[in-house]
Amino acid sequence: MKKSVVKKMMVAVLMACFTLQGGVWAQNHHVSGRVADAETGEAMPFVNVALMRQADTVFMRGATTDMNGSFVIGSVDSGSYLMQVSFVGYLPILNNVHVSGDIEGLVLKMQRGTTLEAVEITAEKPLYLMDGEKNMYNAKEDPSIQTGTASDALQNAPGVEVDAEGNITLRGVSSVEIWINDQPSHMNEEALKQYIKTLPANAIERIEVITNPSARYSSKGGVINIVTNQRVTRNELLCLGVRANISPESTPALNSISPWFSYVWANEKIDFNVYMNASYSRHDMRATNESTLIDDTGAVSRYQEYVTDGKMPYYGGYAGFNFNWNIDSMTHLSAWLGAYPYWDLNSYSGTMKDYQYNPFVDSSNTSATHNNGFSSGAYGGAWFEHRYDTTGRKLSINFNGNYWSNSGTSDLMREYTSLAIPKLDRHVEASYFAPHFSIGADYTLPLKNNYEIEAGLDLGYSHNSNVERLDENSGTVNLRSYRAMGTGWEPAAYVTAQKRWGGFTAKLGLRGEGTYEYGTLSHYGDESPMVLDTFFFGLVPSVHLSYQTKDFTSYSLSYTRRFSQSEDIMDYTLFRLYEDYTYRTGNPNLKKSYTHNIEAAWNKYFMGFGMVSLNGYFRVNENEQGTSYAFVNDPVYGPIHYTFPDNISSSHTEGIEANISYRPTGFLNVRFNASLSNYGYRYQGADTNGLSYGFRLNVWAKVWGWLEIFANGRYSSPALSLYSVSNARSSVDFGLSSDFFDRQLSVNLSVNDIFGWAEFGSNTIAPQYQTTGSHKYNSRFISLGLTWRIGKMELESKARQGATDNTPQM
Repeated sequence: MKKSVVKKMMVAVLMACFTLQGGVWAQNHHVSGRVADAETGEAMPFVNVALMRQADTVFMRGATTDMNGSFVIGSVDSGSYLMQVSFVGYLPILNNVHVSGDIEGLVLKMQRGTTLEAVEITAEKPLYLMDGEKNMYNAKEDPSIQTGTASDALQNAPGVEVDAEGNITLRGVSSVEIWINDQPSHMNEEALKQYIKTLPANAIERIEVITNPSARYSSKGGVINIVTNQRVTRNELLCLGVRANISPESTPALNSISPWFSYVWANEKIDFNVYMNASYSRHDMRATNESTLIDDTGAVSRYQEYVTDGKMPYYGGYAGFNFNWNIDSMTHLSAWLGAYPYWDLNSYSGTMKDYQYNPFVDSSNTSATHNNGFSSGAYGGAWFEHRYDTTGRKLSINFNGNYWSNSGTSDLMREYTSLAIPKLDRHVEASYFAPHFSIGADYTLPLKNNYEIEAGLDLGYSHNSNVERLDENSGTVNLRSYRAMGTGWEPAAYVTAQKRWGGFTAKLGLRGEGTYEYGTLSHYGDESPMVLDTFFFGLVPSVHLSYQTKDFTSYSLSYTRRFSQSEDIMDYTLFRLYEDYTYRTGNPNLKKSYTHNIEAAWNKYFMGFGMVSLNGYFRVNENEQGTSYAFVNDPVYGPIHYTFPDNISSSHTEGIEANISYRPTGFLNVRFNASLSNYGYRYQGADTNGLSYGFRLNVWAKVWGWLEIFANGRYSSPALSLYSVSNARSSVDFGLSSDFFDRQLSVNLSVNDIFGWAEFGSNTIAPQYQTTGSHKYNSRFISLGLTWRIGKMELESKARQGATDNTPQM
């Protein structure tokens, strides 16, 4: 972007900030009235009166009646609210209230309840709703996923998919950040997979999906924020549980088991949770692949096909501790720590046919590979927040640190039929270590006339060390053995300005991000390593507009422009990393890519029916970074292809999503999601386009008052991405669950992928390299879960929170 344009954007944001006159919050309205007994007319003291935001029933303001039954709720914004009036022994009152000025003289009459039992006050909350830039899935309101994990809940969030390996994508894009309680998780891919697998769904309040994040967020793609349930009372709770999967297609049939233990203690000021688990799992897999290499003349240079069978056992554990302290009504402190080691002992066997041309060589081999690895991770951190008053002015400071490491050995043996090397024995020793920490501060300042300013600073640090040493009898030790070390610093700052006019909200933002990376690369044993350092900086502007009517209809329109630059130091050098039949190198000329995102959404909630929403988006990527393939006649390996990062050209994505949630009663939920998108890119003057679609259907019902039944079905068509096409995917799941002995014992039984349809794979369609392939896991299995609770149920939502929640307790 030209400097003049950047300056104009910065001036626009600054002007918006300077027009916010004054630093004191000045709400314009108050709501007052009186509460009385409907039969006697007598005044009722100590009655709770609350105003909740109509869109999602979040508490906004409240008061308690005095000895005369009178109440006054001050500093109320204009807007639509739900007024909830509650008192033990009386039926609750729940009314819609629209505030556009002072409301006085309300007379609220409460009816006595028919029993003396405690009254549970509930308001119907939609499963899906939209608030500004967030599409929210209220997981707590969805009984069909309460016995599952965070992976199950994420599958129901708009546009989110979780595959069999635990990879999370948003609208088919993997560049998505996972946040927990409004803070980045800062975990690498493998650590995040283990984390999500242990988070129980009943600990989740809601999942916020932000497909077009504002300048508040650092994500290059989207943000998925998992908000956990924090409501506790003075109590203690001990939980014991176990979950096991049985596959009729495996030998032995038991392919996973995970016992767990949790203890929670809490009072009004302090709560803590200790959680531990152990797990064993084994996955069987079959992979098939065909690949064709084209040389510079357009002729076939090499053709390969192989079949591989794998057995992948896993042994792991987890221990975590969470601590929360409400120092006073305005100040909160949280701390957390945990560790999760695991071991894997994988083995693969297979056959390969290899046909080389010019000159023609026909060969085949059988291979056997054994991997022994140990991985571990740990995290720790703290979060502090101080609210200066009841207007929303607050300061938050957070620190997060974690590391992930793995080490192991791999032994490969191949028997060739016709090559000069009749036998290959390879031994690989590898180690990886990557610590990370970040510190940040965020300040929110409400101003008069419904303006709000939010500003923040972040600083991240990361380091990684990767060593891979290979010994084999072919004499090519140094080519595939290497050392890599890299260190990065990532400073960032942002400011957003927001203004509300009744149901209309406008939000402007500007973010500055920098990255400094330096490190060394060398082949194993090389005393003269390659040294490289890089620095990047860019600005991220954003505009978000939203409007919500009194009848639960929402509209939104947003625009952001982001930049993307690889943070892998290897992507900027010509250092070669060899694999079996290819090698990878970098590109010193790699440039930034810029992405323009435009989104529009409509969301409607119907009382007694449910939710209907539509979301359309358009994305343009300039200088898109991708992987290029090239052909070379290598002096050691002969004709092979190699890959390198490159600015391919430009691409575009346009699509629409529809979500329908049908919830006529509290005992039946039906959700349907459908999406249609087109992706296209231009390469060397030629355009390639691909249309894809998908749908998901989820049904949950409670019958006879005690048995819960759910069924899930999903399908996604083949989808085009840069130089590749993913295969179609489909699956159907079914399950039952129930509680016994006043919910002290819960039992759930499910069948995953009933018809065994789940299969994953993709085809490469690069100009000089084409592949077709797929891999299939033993995805059809029966799952049985048991949970035994000792104590009060109020703390159940925290019973396994220590398993994954390493972020602030809001």
